[in-house]
Amino acid sequence: MFLGVVKGTVVATRKTPSLRCATLRVVQPVHHDGKQAGSWLVAVDTVSSREGDLVYLVKGREATIPWKADLAPIDATIVGLVDGLSLS
Repeated sequence: MFLGVVKGTVVATRKTPSLRCATLRVVQPVHHDGKQAGSWLVAVDTVSSREGDLVYLVKGREATIPWKADLAPIDATIVGLVDGLSLS
């Protein structure tokens, strides 16, 4: 799992049937201190995030777990909204 900030939404007029009804978000990965941690990516949103939200994401095979369609073409999925972050 890793953190990211939602930067926008991808609008796709045509999608593979397994992603019909899926919302796609553009996300900037960040470190726990808020600094950028790599290139932007597109992630499937399972938590109704909005632009500016700090979110938790998963990549790889784990990203397909929330989808009923086996082997959906997904590289990253937003799986949580971060309400607060405390670094002790």
